[in-house]
Amino acid sequence: MTLRRALGMLPTMLLSARYLSCSCLLLALAGCAGGTETGNPSLTGQLSYSGVSSAPSDIGVRSGGGIANVKNAWFALGQVTVSSAGDCGVTGNRGFSVPALGIGDHAAGVHNRTDFAAAAGAFCTVELPFQPVAAGDATAPEALRGHSVVVEGELADGTVFVLESDLAPLVRLQGGANGFEISDEAPYALLAFDFATWLGGVDWATASLEAGRIRIDAESNTEILRSFESQLASGVALYRDRDGDGVLDAAPVLLARGR
Repeated sequence: MTLRRALGMLPTMLLSARYLSCSCLLLALAGCAGGTETGNPSLTGQLSYSGVSSAPSDIGVRSGGGIANVKNAWFALGQVTVSSAGDCGVTGNRGFSVPALGIGDHAAGVHNRTDFAAAAGAFCTVELPFQPVAAGDATAPEALRGHSVVVEGELADGTVFVLESDLAPLVRLQGGANGFEISDEAPYALLAFDFATWLGGVDWATASLEAGRIRIDAESNTEILRSFESQLASGVALYRDRDGDGVLDAAPVLLARGR
């Protein structure tokens, strides 16, 4: 290329470079504005699960209950959905999901937990599905096969009870008037299952026995089963877990409660 020709093309080249710079700037701005609050996770949090008792002197977890003690509580739990949608006065459209925990014993004192990624913000509702286990699932505990919930324990006099439920409810937890925050400073939460709410109203004196045990299922002691199932949602609550240890704090901060 001659020098004269190169000089003649210089204005066109400068104009093209100007357009290219503007195009890159527009694409960069579009990239910044194109994300959503649901995407672009900014923190890694942890959701723990644990059985508790709001009246431990009556319904204990493993020990201490003057009426009954829950020894094992097997649940099969699906993916948890956290959303800003709902009647909490929370604006925006954000949400995230927590991978399914699956099968766990929530009265064994074991730290059941799953990690999640989320964008920080205010949220309103939590949805927790209980999922029945297939009767032929050899990977599941034998007691839980064919059921979604199995609670085992004993009364204060030593009588053993076993409760089996086949329900598959989607439990919906609702936050307070201003919802609840998930942030870098507070990324840990605890889903608590309150055995006192579930079993505190049971009239154990009316329960029938089979071979010295109380069976509560679709065929035996069905009134107790219906009472338990009607209280299932109200016995589930989400709390702040300040130190992420999966244990209900001494002064628990309630984030959302089942309805």
